[in-house]
Amino acid sequence: MNIKLTELEPQFLKRIDDTHFQNVDSISDADGVMFVCPLCFENNGKSNIGVHSVLCWNPSVPQTTEPVPGRWNLLGTGYGDLTLQAGSSSIHLTGEGCGWHGFIRNGDVT
Repeated sequence: MNIKLTELEPQFLKRIDDTHFQNVDSISDADGVMFVCPLCFENNGKSNIGVHSVLCWNPSVPQTTEPVPGRWNLLGTGYGDLTLQAGSSSIHLTGEGCGWHGFIRNGDVT
């Protein structure tokens, strides 16, 4: 799978508190990024209808804000060159759901 993040309706988010956030336009204002799940998007014929979202917070967001435990540095200037960087840098959806495991590097989702 190789999808551009821009295909997954990404949105930068600013955390208000543990259960509230707002959309922001700039990576410099963002505490995280939300996008359509790439595995479910692809399995759904590259349609977002009925597909869940993935939410990734940066390390400044406390562990009292879900989802936990993962935190990633948001690197780049926008969606087209976004890289999510952490210890392993991978994103792995566990628990309920599809189990997608992948990376976002330079705007590419693999």
